[in-house]
Amino acid sequence: MSSVVTNREIKVLEYDQIRQKLAEKTISPLGRKMAEEIVPVSDFHLVFKRLKETGEARLMCSKNAFSPSPVEDINACLTRAGKGASLSGAELALVLTFLKAVRRWEVFFKDKDQRELYPTLCERAGQINSCPELLSALEKSIDPEGNVIDTASTELASLRRKKASLQNKIRDKLDEYLRSSSYRRYLQESLVTIRSGRYVLPVKQEYRQNMQGVVHDQSASGATVFIEPLPVVNMQNEVTSLQRREEQEIERILMMLSAKVDAESEKLSLNSSIYAELDFIIARGRLSLEMDGSEPRIYQDNEAGIYLENAKHPLLTGEKVPLHLELGDQVQTLVVTGPNTGGKTVALKTIGLLTIMAQSGLHIPAGKETRLTIFDKVRADIGDEQSIAQSLSTFSGHMHNIIEIINESGPMTLLLFDELGAGTDPSEGSALAMAILGELTAREALTVATTHINELKLFAQVQEKMQNAAMEFDPDTLTPTYRLLQGVPGQSNAFYIASQLGLPEHVLEKAKTFVHRSHDQVESVIASLVEDQQRYHRDSRKAEIDRSRAELLMEELEKEQELLKARREDILTEAREEARDMVKKAKTKTDQIIRELRTLKSETGKQDTLARAEQARQELNELRRETDEPEEMEDNAEYVLKEDDLVAGAPVYVRSLKQKGEVISFNKEEALVQVGAMKVHLPLQELRLDKKMSKKEAGDLKSQSTGSYSVSKDMSVKNSIDLRGLNLDEARPLVDKLLDNALWAGFARVDIIHGKGTGKLKQGLRSYLKEHPLVTTYRSGSSSEGGEGVTVVELKS
Repeated sequence: MSSVVTNREIKVLEYDQIRQKLAEKTISPLGRKMAEEIVPVSDFHLVFKRLKETGEARLMCSKNAFSPSPVEDINACLTRAGKGASLSGAELALVLTFLKAVRRWEVFFKDKDQRELYPTLCERAGQINSCPELLSALEKSIDPEGNVIDTASTELASLRRKKASLQNKIRDKLDEYLRSSSYRRYLQESLVTIRSGRYVLPVKQEYRQNMQGVVHDQSASGATVFIEPLPVVNMQNEVTSLQRREEQEIERILMMLSAKVDAESEKLSLNSSIYAELDFIIARGRLSLEMDGSEPRIYQDNEAGIYLENAKHPLLTGEKVPLHLELGDQVQTLVVTGPNTGGKTVALKTIGLLTIMAQSGLHIPAGKETRLTIFDKVRADIGDEQSIAQSLSTFSGHMHNIIEIINESGPMTLLLFDELGAGTDPSEGSALAMAILGELTAREALTVATTHINELKLFAQVQEKMQNAAMEFDPDTLTPTYRLLQGVPGQSNAFYIASQLGLPEHVLEKAKTFVHRSHDQVESVIASLVEDQQRYHRDSRKAEIDRSRAELLMEELEKEQELLKARREDILTEAREEARDMVKKAKTKTDQIIRELRTLKSETGKQDTLARAEQARQELNELRRETDEPEEMEDNAEYVLKEDDLVAGAPVYVRSLKQKGEVISFNKEEALVQVGAMKVHLPLQELRLDKKMSKKEAGDLKSQSTGSYSVSKDMSVKNSIDLRGLNLDEARPLVDKLLDNALWAGFARVDIIHGKGTGKLKQGLRSYLKEHPLVTTYRSGSSSEGGEGVTVVELKS
């Protein structure tokens, strides 16, 4: 047994049921045995390795990438072969099936992609060897049922052909007797039967002397004798001889194959061990998928703590209320109170079971932020410990366990107590419980204890590194909510429940008079704390929702920014390509003119033709200067934009975009500039004068301008929309609005973000866009635009 837990914890935490569920997912006897005997360990590196294996197995199972073949345990066969025994055909068939399964693992991990996805499993599987020579020999000799097949040897094939030929001849000869009119009247029935392994004919007793042959049997009535006709006797003797030779050859083949198995026994034994381990790992992956498990994060550097996020008991069925819990440096001891059937014991078992599952390398049904310590020991005192055999009462049984647990407690131990202090006088029980919790806290053990004792609630409330927790109870419905409220003690609710269930009022009032006044004060304080905790929980949930919405909005803004950036780069690239093409065409055209004019000059000798050529070249240079002009503008003081030069409608050069544009509106710090199909807000420092605009033209524009006012669409209009999470009916009116606004704003295209999902929303939107009057074309986004999750729509101008 692992030192982490004892048989008591295996039983009370129901870990044996987890083992059974795991064993059911194995496909080999040795893998099943490993699952049934799995135990938690305290070695950090071993736990980390096992969790990583389970994670890779879970991924493999979720992708249906590979499923190991069921195999039987071959170790008994290896032992017999090692002693020189001849294995039977059935035993050799087991070895053959096993080697075929091993070869499937080998083939799977030859794929580079699989090795990258499952490095840990690949490393383990890399040690197996399918023994190709033995595998080939067995495939050639044995069928799946263990029969020796004809291809096992040429001698065996020859013997079987001869035997089959003779048997056909025997049947033909016997058929002659059945067809013969002279012999047919001697026969009791027209059929061939078998006696003592020989073909015989059923002959009537009175014609016994008329049929020459060997009598092999007689019917019970004596009316029929079974005779092997004399012409068939020699042939059947030869068949018998061939049968003996065939059996001898089969025995030789089995012995030869058994010797080959023995020669490879070391490799086969290692294969068997590794195969069982791989089977065991894959079963852990299947279990993780079944219970929606995840790999917990592990505290390092001997830091003791537990943080459970949305944790659920893996054996509960139906609706499960998730458990949230945090223990560690500030809180080492947690005292959980609340009404009966309120979920205290389930919460206790959930903490212990998930901890030892994680230390066994299993995934647990909890949130991805869950963190656990690798404890040296996990000890639990849960359930009825009464023992008639040992003459122990319930209290004595529990106290026996508690003493043992105290002696083993320390900084890296997790201790769980159910109804601590119960089973004896309440005052003495509470005193013992307080002393025990104080001792365990002093020993720095992490402790969780459930109780009904009010004194323990008050004790935990004032002690350092101790904290109360309560299982929530709904007084309106008289039902527990099974939600743990950490930081507040629980109420017993006994009077309230009794009242709601119909206990007479005068009995209830009488009961209240027997309760000590301090009890009422405690319950009042507890009620106030519970109310505060519930209010805090509601506020916390609201804050969480608001935070999620803010993160989603930020994500959408970042996506829009990326889309805008990608569009800007596309526009710049297209503009540069267009400019280069323009210059290239102009140069080609001018060089062609010059060549023609020079040819003309050589022919006519007139100088005016050369002048015409030079004039054409000057025109080309002018064209080049116009193309390169924006670069000259960038740092030339002549083109720096002055406040008087800035007017609506003024042509400007945008340094950052290396493009020309037109001012739409402006203020003291920035201007709205139309650059191609885009409208961009830019700092004034980014703008330069377009030298083609004369001062008179600038003055005319200035006189026509009305300050910074210009007719323009509200710049809050977006050129994209995110429809993820909506259905088609919800999305269609939003798309309509987007297209209308885009047309008014002058956008040439818009982006519709619908995500990938099932594809229904994308298909529905595209069918709608196909018939829309404002849409020219649409396409899927490029990788930089969002891929298949985005539809890019080109609009009619």
